Amino acid sequence: MRRRPLRTTDCARALWLLGLEPPVDEAELSRAWKQRVARTHPDLHASSEQHSEAATVLTRALNDARDTVAAWITAGREWPEPSMGGRRAERRRAAPPQPRAAAVCKRTGLRAGDRVRVWPFDGQPVAVRGTEVEPLGSVWVLLDDHEAARAEHVRLAAYGCPVCGACEGPVDDRLVTRPCGECLRDLRLLEQRPTEASRIRTAIEARSEAGRATARSLESEWLEHRAAERTRWARRLRTAQPVDLQAALLGAFTSAFERWAA
Repeated sequence: MRRRPLRTTDCARALWLLGLEPPVDEAELSRAWKQRVARTHPDLHASSEQHSEAATVLTRALNDARDTVAAWITAGREWPEPSMGGRRAERRRAAPPQPRAAAVCKRTGLRAGDRVRVWPFDGQPVAVRGTEVEPLGSVWVLLDDHEAARAEHVRLAAYGCPVCGACEGPVDDRLVTRPCGECLRDLRLLEQRPTEASRIRTAIEARSEAGRATARSLESEWLEHRAAERTRWARRLRTAQPVDLQAALLGAFTSAFERWAA
Protein backbone atom coordinates (compact mmCIF):
# COMPACT_ATOMS: atom_id res chain seq x y z
CA MET A 1 0.00 0.00 0.00
CA ARG A 2 1.37 3.42 -0.97
CA ARG A 3 1.93 5.73 2.00
CA ARG A 4 2.29 9.01 0.11
CA PRO A 5 -0.04 10.84 -2.30
CA LEU A 6 0.09 9.96 -5.97
CA ARG A 7 2.08 12.56 -7.90
CA THR A 8 1.92 13.27 -11.62
CA THR A 9 5.71 13.08 -11.89
CA ASP A 10 5.72 9.63 -10.24
CA CYS A 11 3.20 8.32 -12.76
CA ALA A 12 5.03 9.83 -15.74
CA ARG A 13 8.32 8.25 -14.62
CA ALA A 14 6.62 4.88 -13.98
CA LEU A 15 5.07 4.87 -17.46
CA TRP A 16 8.46 5.62 -19.01
CA LEU A 17 10.19 2.88 -17.04
CA LEU A 18 7.59 0.33 -18.16
CA GLY A 19 7.69 1.53 -21.77
CA LEU A 20 4.01 2.53 -21.74
CA GLU A 21 2.14 5.46 -23.24
CA PRO A 22 -1.17 6.61 -21.73
CA PRO A 23 -3.96 5.74 -21.56
CA VAL A 24 -3.16 2.35 -20.02
CA ASP A 25 -5.47 -0.42 -18.79
CA GLU A 26 -4.69 -3.19 -16.30
CA ALA A 27 -4.00 -5.80 -19.00
CA GLU A 28 -1.44 -3.56 -20.74
CA LEU A 29 0.20 -2.77 -17.41
CA SER A 30 0.49 -6.43 -16.44
CA ARG A 31 1.89 -7.40 -19.85
CA ALA A 32 4.53 -4.65 -19.85
CA TRP A 33 5.62 -5.40 -16.27
CA LYS A 34 5.94 -9.15 -16.92
CA GLN A 35 8.00 -8.61 -20.08
CA ARG A 36 10.55 -6.42 -18.26
CA VAL A 37 10.75 -8.44 -15.05
CA ALA A 38 11.25 -11.60 -17.11
CA ARG A 39 14.55 -10.11 -18.35
CA THR A 40 15.78 -8.53 -15.13
CA HIS A 41 14.69 -10.75 -12.24
CA PRO A 42 17.61 -11.30 -9.76
CA ASP A 43 17.20 -15.08 -9.93
CA LEU A 44 18.44 -14.94 -13.52
CA HIS A 45 21.72 -13.37 -12.38
CA ALA A 46 22.47 -15.36 -9.22
CA SER A 47 25.88 -16.44 -10.55
CA SER A 48 27.23 -12.89 -10.15
CA GLU A 49 26.77 -10.92 -6.93
CA GLN A 50 27.34 -7.61 -8.70
CA HIS A 51 24.88 -8.30 -11.48
CA SER A 52 22.35 -9.78 -9.07
CA GLU A 53 22.47 -6.57 -7.05
CA ALA A 54 21.93 -4.47 -10.18
CA ALA A 55 19.03 -6.71 -11.23
CA THR A 56 17.50 -6.39 -7.75
CA VAL A 57 17.59 -2.58 -7.98
CA LEU A 58 15.95 -2.62 -11.40
CA THR A 59 13.32 -5.20 -10.42
CA ARG A 60 12.43 -3.15 -7.35
CA ALA A 61 12.03 -0.06 -9.56
CA LEU A 62 9.82 -2.01 -11.98
CA ASN A 63 7.64 -3.30 -9.14
CA ASP A 64 7.22 0.22 -7.76
CA ALA A 65 6.38 1.50 -11.24
CA ARG A 66 3.72 -1.20 -11.63
CA ASP A 67 2.17 -0.28 -8.27
CA THR A 68 2.19 3.42 -9.15
CA VAL A 69 0.42 2.94 -12.49
CA ALA A 70 -2.06 0.47 -10.94
CA ALA A 71 -2.92 3.04 -8.26
CA TRP A 72 -3.32 5.70 -10.95
CA ILE A 73 -5.74 3.49 -12.89
CA THR A 74 -7.76 2.84 -9.73
CA ALA A 75 -7.89 6.56 -8.88
CA GLY A 76 -9.15 7.40 -12.36
CA ARG A 77 -6.97 10.50 -12.66
CA GLU A 78 -6.03 12.12 -15.96
CA TRP A 79 -2.85 10.68 -17.44
CA PRO A 80 0.33 12.77 -17.42
CA GLU A 81 2.57 13.29 -20.41
CA PRO A 82 5.41 10.74 -20.82
CA SER A 83 8.50 11.80 -18.83
CA MET A 84 11.03 11.02 -21.59
CA GLY A 85 9.79 13.79 -23.86
CA GLY A 86 8.49 13.78 -27.41
CA ARG A 87 5.47 15.65 -28.73
CA ARG A 88 2.86 16.88 -26.33
CA ALA A 89 0.19 14.27 -25.73
CA GLU A 90 -3.30 15.61 -26.23
CA ARG A 91 -5.41 15.73 -23.09
CA ARG A 92 -8.47 13.50 -23.14
CA ARG A 93 -10.51 16.18 -21.37
CA ALA A 94 -9.99 19.76 -20.25
CA ALA A 95 -8.41 19.99 -16.80
CA PRO A 96 -6.19 22.35 -14.81
CA PRO A 97 -2.49 21.77 -15.56
CA GLN A 98 -0.79 19.24 -13.29
CA PRO A 99 2.76 19.77 -11.97
CA ARG A 100 5.17 17.53 -13.88
CA ALA A 101 8.83 16.96 -14.46
CA ALA A 102 10.39 18.77 -17.40
CA ALA A 103 10.29 16.51 -20.47
CA VAL A 104 13.56 15.09 -21.72
CA CYS A 105 14.20 15.45 -25.45
CA LYS A 106 14.69 12.01 -26.97
CA ARG A 107 17.01 13.36 -29.64
CA THR A 108 19.37 15.42 -27.45
CA GLY A 109 18.94 14.16 -23.87
CA LEU A 110 18.32 17.78 -22.78
CA ARG A 111 15.46 19.21 -20.77
CA ALA A 112 14.42 22.69 -19.67
CA GLY A 113 16.78 24.09 -17.05
CA ASP A 114 19.89 22.23 -18.25
CA ARG A 115 22.96 24.39 -18.74
CA VAL A 116 24.84 24.18 -22.01
CA ARG A 117 27.62 25.85 -23.95
CA VAL A 118 27.20 26.84 -27.60
CA TRP A 119 29.85 26.51 -30.32
CA PRO A 120 32.76 27.24 -30.03
CA PHE A 121 32.04 26.08 -26.44
CA ASP A 122 34.22 28.73 -24.77
CA GLY A 123 31.50 30.98 -23.35
CA GLN A 124 29.56 30.87 -20.11
CA PRO A 125 26.83 28.22 -19.71
CA VAL A 126 23.33 29.17 -20.84
CA ALA A 127 20.09 27.60 -19.61
CA VAL A 128 17.90 25.54 -21.96
CA ARG A 129 14.23 26.47 -22.47
CA GLY A 130 13.37 23.45 -24.59
CA THR A 131 13.91 21.84 -27.99
CA GLU A 132 12.14 21.86 -31.34
CA VAL A 133 12.32 19.36 -34.20
CA GLU A 134 11.99 20.61 -37.79
CA PRO A 135 9.91 18.63 -40.33
CA LEU A 136 13.11 17.37 -42.01
CA GLY A 137 14.50 16.18 -38.67
CA SER A 138 16.92 18.92 -37.59
CA VAL A 139 16.79 19.63 -33.85
CA TRP A 140 17.06 23.15 -32.42
CA VAL A 141 17.83 23.91 -28.78
CA LEU A 142 15.96 26.93 -27.42
CA LEU A 143 18.02 29.01 -25.00
CA ASP A 144 17.16 31.37 -22.16
CA ASP A 145 18.68 34.34 -23.99
CA HIS A 146 15.84 34.01 -26.56
CA GLU A 147 18.21 32.54 -29.12
CA ALA A 148 18.42 29.05 -30.56
CA ALA A 149 21.21 26.78 -31.77
CA ARG A 150 21.36 23.54 -33.70
CA ALA A 151 21.69 20.54 -31.42
CA GLU A 152 25.07 19.60 -32.88
CA HIS A 153 26.38 23.04 -31.83
CA VAL A 154 25.33 22.58 -28.19
CA ARG A 155 27.25 20.78 -25.45
CA LEU A 156 25.98 19.96 -21.96
CA ALA A 157 27.82 21.94 -19.25
CA ALA A 158 28.17 21.94 -15.46
CA TYR A 159 27.32 18.27 -14.90
CA GLY A 160 28.77 14.93 -13.86
CA CYS A 161 27.35 11.64 -15.17
CA PRO A 162 27.01 8.92 -12.49
CA VAL A 163 26.90 6.15 -15.12
CA CYS A 164 29.98 6.80 -17.26
CA GLY A 165 31.83 9.52 -15.35
CA ALA A 166 31.68 12.03 -18.22
CA CYS A 167 31.71 15.59 -16.87
CA GLU A 168 31.98 19.21 -17.83
CA GLY A 169 32.73 22.41 -15.89
CA PRO A 170 32.37 24.81 -14.34
CA VAL A 171 32.77 23.07 -10.98
CA ASP A 172 30.62 25.16 -8.66
CA ASP A 173 27.60 24.80 -6.42
CA ARG A 174 25.35 24.54 -9.50
CA LEU A 175 27.07 21.52 -10.99
CA VAL A 176 24.46 18.75 -11.18
CA THR A 177 24.72 14.98 -11.07
CA ARG A 178 22.74 13.73 -14.06
CA PRO A 179 23.06 11.11 -16.81
CA CYS A 180 24.73 12.53 -19.90
CA GLY A 181 22.94 12.62 -23.25
CA GLU A 182 24.97 9.67 -24.53
CA CYS A 183 23.90 7.51 -21.57
CA LEU A 184 20.24 8.45 -22.01
CA ARG A 185 20.40 7.52 -25.68
CA ASP A 186 22.23 4.28 -24.85
CA LEU A 187 19.49 3.39 -22.35
CA ARG A 188 16.80 3.67 -25.03
CA LEU A 189 18.94 1.71 -27.49
CA LEU A 190 19.57 -1.03 -24.93
CA GLU A 191 15.83 -1.43 -24.33
CA GLN A 192 15.19 -1.73 -28.06
CA ARG A 193 18.26 -3.81 -29.00
CA PRO A 194 19.70 -5.89 -26.13
CA THR A 195 22.40 -7.17 -28.49
CA GLU A 196 23.98 -3.69 -28.37
CA ALA A 197 25.01 -4.21 -24.71
CA SER A 198 28.64 -5.03 -25.52
CA ARG A 199 29.08 -1.97 -27.73
CA ILE A 200 27.42 0.23 -25.09
CA ARG A 201 29.76 -1.10 -22.40
CA THR A 202 32.75 -0.22 -24.58
CA ALA A 203 31.37 3.28 -25.15
CA ILE A 204 30.87 3.77 -21.41
CA GLU A 205 34.47 2.75 -20.73
CA ALA A 206 35.70 5.23 -23.34
CA ARG A 207 33.58 8.04 -21.89
CA SER A 208 34.79 7.27 -18.38
CA GLU A 209 38.41 7.57 -19.47
CA ALA A 210 37.65 10.86 -21.21
CA GLY A 211 35.86 11.97 -18.02
CA ARG A 212 39.01 11.38 -15.98
CA ALA A 213 40.99 13.64 -18.30
CA THR A 214 38.33 16.36 -18.13
CA ALA A 215 38.14 16.12 -14.33
CA ARG A 216 41.92 16.54 -14.08
CA SER A 217 41.76 19.66 -16.25
CA LEU A 218 39.04 21.00 -13.92
CA GLU A 219 41.19 20.10 -10.90
CA SER A 220 38.24 18.26 -9.37
CA GLU A 221 39.35 15.25 -7.32
CA TRP A 222 35.84 13.99 -6.68
CA LEU A 223 34.89 14.05 -10.38
CA GLU A 224 38.15 12.29 -11.23
CA HIS A 225 37.53 9.68 -8.52
CA ARG A 226 34.03 8.97 -9.84
CA ALA A 227 35.22 8.69 -13.44
CA ALA A 228 37.99 6.29 -12.35
CA GLU A 229 35.44 4.18 -10.44
CA ARG A 230 33.20 4.01 -13.53
CA THR A 231 36.21 2.90 -15.61
CA ARG A 232 36.86 0.04 -13.18
CA TRP A 233 33.16 -0.88 -13.21
CA ALA A 234 32.99 -0.96 -17.01
CA ARG A 235 36.16 -3.07 -17.24
CA ARG A 236 34.81 -5.62 -14.76
CA LEU A 237 31.89 -6.15 -17.15
CA ARG A 238 34.14 -7.12 -20.06
CA THR A 239 33.75 -10.84 -19.32
CA ALA A 240 30.09 -10.74 -18.28
CA GLN A 241 27.58 -12.94 -20.07
CA PRO A 242 25.17 -11.04 -22.37
CA VAL A 243 22.16 -11.31 -20.05
CA ASP A 244 24.23 -10.28 -17.01
CA LEU A 245 25.75 -7.38 -18.93
CA GLN A 246 22.34 -6.12 -20.02
CA ALA A 247 21.00 -6.33 -16.45
CA ALA A 248 24.01 -4.46 -15.02
CA LEU A 249 23.75 -1.69 -17.62
CA LEU A 250 19.98 -1.32 -17.24
CA GLY A 251 20.36 -1.17 -13.46
CA ALA A 252 22.98 1.58 -13.68
CA PHE A 253 21.05 3.60 -16.27
CA THR A 254 17.73 3.31 -14.40
CA SER A 255 19.22 4.22 -11.03
CA ALA A 256 20.88 7.31 -12.54
CA PHE A 257 17.71 8.42 -14.32
CA GLU A 258 15.58 8.01 -11.18
CA ARG A 259 18.06 9.99 -9.09
CA TRP A 260 18.06 12.80 -11.67
CA ALA A 261 14.27 12.80 -12.14
CA ALA A 262 13.75 13.03 -8.36
